[in-house]
Amino acid sequence: MRLCLLVFAFLATPALAQTPQSADQKAILDAYARMSAAPNPNLQPIEALTCEQMLVEMTAAGRQMSGQLDPSFAANAQALHEQATGKGAPPSADPAAAANRRRFDQLGGQLAGSMQGIDLQRMMALNDRFMAQKCPAPVGPPPH
Repeated sequence: MRLCLLVFAFLATPALAQTPQSADQKAILDAYARMSAAPNPNLQPIEALTCEQMLVEMTAAGRQMSGQLDPSFAANAQALHEQATGKGAPPSADPAAAANRRRFDQLGGQLAGSMQGIDLQRMMALNDRFMAQKCPAPVGPPPH
């Protein structure tokens, strides 16, 4: 999950705020705005949560993200990675930089769309505290 948040942070650059041109860029900007939103006062403060409570909350958010993630995200990310490492076919007649930007924006939009309804600021704070408290990481697949 931390990797997803880091990818999102990289995708949400200030340059996007200047000229949103696509639905993907608008989704990224929306998620970025939610990162700056005020915390929900109805939730228990993160500092008061046990390791188990933090894990439950982060797992629920991860499941929500997974359920909302565009099924083509993994294939699109793999194709962009292969192209970037020289293993995939280059984009068609479009200039490489413009084509890569569109594909990158598409991935960012898909990732941002998966985060609808998730308090991103809280998830990052939960992760930071979970790590700082040296909470035990779960072993094996999460329970259903």
